[in-house]
Amino acid sequence: MNIYKTGLILLMSILLANPVTAETMKYTGTIHASSNKSLMPLANGNGVLLLEASGIAALSGKPPSVLAVKCSGMGMVDAESKAKTDFYCSFTESEEDGFDVKGIVDDESGNFDVIGGSGKWSKAKGKGKFVQVIKTSAGSKNVFEMEITTP
Repeated sequence: MNIYKTGLILLMSILLANPVTAETMKYTGTIHASSNKSLMPLANGNGVLLLEASGIAALSGKPPSVLAVKCSGMGMVDAESKAKTDFYCSFTESEEDGFDVKGIVDDESGNFDVIGGSGKWSKAKGKGKFVQVIKTSAGSKNVFEMEITTP
């Protein structure tokens, strides 16, 4: 019985001496996406924008990652065609690993918060920003930077 007690004391001292710490990683990346947009005109000259987008993201890291991206959003377009849209996106690396973001696009740039994930990004939190660098009828290219903290 003393061996078990000694082992338990040793294990507790190791855990207390080496607490689990959160890890914060900084990433940069590029998203290539195509989107479907729908605009509902309003009587005042503005419009409600519905948006769905999907594509791929290249994420820096060791090793770098390629993730599938799916986004949905809704916002307002004013009479001068300037848009402000709230959105959610899910970034999926594998069936087990992915993270989600919530953000705001104001014209062609925006900010977002990381709101959780699964696998290696389980309980992830963080923030980031992006800017659209190419916009065509076929899709867009955005560059981003973010920090993700995992417990």
